[in-house]
Amino acid sequence: MATKLNGTWNIKNSENFDEYMKAIGVGAGLRKLGNTAKPVLTIEINGSAIKMKSKSTARTMTTECTLDQEWDEETADGRKCKSIMVMEGDKLVQRQKWEGKESILTRYVDGDNLLQIECVLGDIVSKRTYERA
Repeated sequence: MATKLNGTWNIKNSENFDEYMKAIGVGAGLRKLGNTAKPVLTIEINGSAIKMKSKSTARTMTTECTLDQEWDEETADGRKCKSIMVMEGDKLVQRQKWEGKESILTRYVDGDNLLQIECVLGDIVSKRTYERA
């Protein structure tokens, strides 16, 4: 259920995140920052309204959208995407499309205290794990 995603989450670890950032076109300097940042993620899902806030010492990004409705998104790395979020069972799946590419970010709760975010572009897969704050 989507309400399991609601709350504040602290990053615990990342796997293959640098390779994912390379694949989406992030330069070396911004990748270094992305790899060392320790973001705190807040997710609020209320009906079909979604608000996500990622806060780190480097930057705060807020995303607001409506389930099943495409929107224009500017990502933290500056990409301008057409994005959509849908629920697939208990997983919140975000599809970002830009310049002929598509990235899929899947967010779900594993147990009660771990938020998993899988980031996929082609055959590159990254997994980021967060703990409930």
